[in-house]
Amino acid sequence: MSEATYKLHYFNLRARGELPRIIFAYANKKFEDVRYAAPNFGITEGKDIATVKASGLLPFGQVPVLEVTTGGKTHVISQSHAIERYLAREFGLYGSSNLEAARIDEILEALVDVGNSFAQQVWTKPREEQAEALKKFVSETLPKTATVIDKFAGEHSDSAFCCGKSLTLADLALFNLGQMMHTDWKDFPHLHKSTQAVGKALEKYIACLLYTSPSPRDRQKSRMPS
Repeated sequence: MSEATYKLHYFNLRARGELPRIIFAYANKKFEDVRYAAPNFGITEGKDIATVKASGLLPFGQVPVLEVTTGGKTHVISQSHAIERYLAREFGLYGSSNLEAARIDEILEALVDVGNSFAQQVWTKPREEQAEALKKFVSETLPKTATVIDKFAGEHSDSAFCCGKSLTLADLALFNLGQMMHTDWKDFPHLHKSTQAVGKALEKYIACLLYTSPSPRDRQKSRMPS
């Protein structure tokens, strides 16, 4: 049977499409990165999202969506967390046991809460208030959750990684959040070690990352190579 091929559909920005891209990069797997314009976020580069919506490809009418073609059949997976966890399992990034997988899920669910708080505290604000709201979120809300996750990682791993002795989806998700929030978690020893390990692991795959063709908005804010 031939190796599976992958096509990821998302807007031409990071957000919910970035972690799957990072997973592909770390696993050194090729994928087609289909990007759509997002005028509401000032992103005019990319395909017209209305076209893919009209095609019937999107089960829930939204992106991201992952197309997986294997054995001559194409399967469509929607919802960002389902995509992330599917890829992690496919590429051996979901721990070495059910218990490790549960620990990974605990961290991932904590990060879902972070995302929900971010949406509430930042995106719901008028555009002219978002910059100040973001500063407050990064200085007040984010450290509280980071403290809890850092303690959790210290209790459940004696390696540089957050869950067990090898890099997992939890490490990649924390790395991704750190990149978007412009932090390397230096005040949180376990998260910092994990982030440093991920950054080192991704060095040789850097050409695969979205930073090779970021949107103007991401290019301006990114500290990664472009």
